[in-house]
Amino acid sequence: MHNFFLTILTILSAALVAQTEGTILLTNPSFEDMPRVGAVPKGWSDCGFPGETPVDIQPDPLRTFKVEKQAQHQYTYLGMVTRDNDTWERVSQRMSGPMVAGQCYEFSVRLARSERYLSRSRVTDSDDNYDTPILLRVRGSYGICDEGEVLGQSPLVTSQTWREYRIKLEPQEPYTHIMLEAYYKTPIFFPYNGNILLDNVQPLTPVACDQDLWEETPEVVTEAEVPAPAAEPTTPPARETARNPAPAPAPKPAAPRVRLGQTAGELKIGQIFSIENIRFRANSAEIEEDSKEALEEIADFLRSNTDVVVEIGGHASYQAGAVFAKSISEERAVAVINYLNTLQIDGTRLLPKGYGRNRPVCIENTPECNQRNQRVEVKILRIRSSR
Repeated sequence: MHNFFLTILTILSAALVAQTEGTILLTNPSFEDMPRVGAVPKGWSDCGFPGETPVDIQPDPLRTFKVEKQAQHQYTYLGMVTRDNDTWERVSQRMSGPMVAGQCYEFSVRLARSERYLSRSRVTDSDDNYDTPILLRVRGSYGICDEGEVLGQSPLVTSQTWREYRIKLEPQEPYTHIMLEAYYKTPIFFPYNGNILLDNVQPLTPVACDQDLWEETPEVVTEAEVPAPAAEPTTPPARETARNPAPAPAPKPAAPRVRLGQTAGELKIGQIFSIENIRFRANSAEIEEDSKEALEEIADFLRSNTDVVVEIGGHASYQAGAVFAKSISEERAVAVINYLNTLQIDGTRLLPKGYGRNRPVCIENTPECNQRNQRVEVKILRIRSSR
């Protein structure tokens, strides 16, 4: 009899192993922890940008950012934002086991957008609502906070109610770590303030790579999201307010139009000007001689707009390796700033930024496309008189 029960237990254990074989588990997939802002749920690591605050465990009982949505699963969930200074929030952890290269996985998560996520703009330093829709990207890597490979992403999350998103992950290597990051709508014309809420991540399960997954399921409504009865009106009757109508706000004056490089745009924060006539020696940050005219044009622009602070953004070929592309794009941005300094442009008005190969304007493997991607962009970060 003892041997009989031992045999049954062995069979059941083998069946359970077979059922879960290939499934990858995450630690604390529902982001449960003491709710508070600027804190990472247990089991996860913050991978944000230097100088910026971490993610938030919502809903914060103090309602610091006015995020009031009830969790879809258990008690708390993760809140992440993108910012108008081109930084965004992300978290990472080691998975229960490595992915199999070439094997696709289903990543199921509940996502929503908060109607209110109040904070301060990093560009204007004024109050702002981070309510613009953004998306979730999933990366695979070999270490905590390594950027690694983008394995999949959600569509823009516009709904203010929790919905299930099923994202297909397609790893090309046996990654051991996963990263979840908030990200902008692409292509990115300029960074903006947005938010995304995450809850109830399911184990990663193997799926056929040709299998279609639903990106979004029908709306899932919790009790907290059922509309409450309308409150009694507190404003005077319309006929009374009509006697003393509030004055209409004065229209905001239009920003002046300017041209720099290949771009004609407005002189306002976030405007990006593409400068494609600055060239560098191959695999180098040394500026070619025929780039001087374009550099003089940037200097003239800054002399004519003395209250403007700009970012000099370097971009690399889409065909370059990720590490080299990041490094060379940063070096080229610094080289442009050094040259502008020789033209008596104040260095405090110039901030370098290397984008690597992450924002190509084309993806064809041709010399013409590579040259277009190896560009410099000037982005208006601040207009001092507007603060």
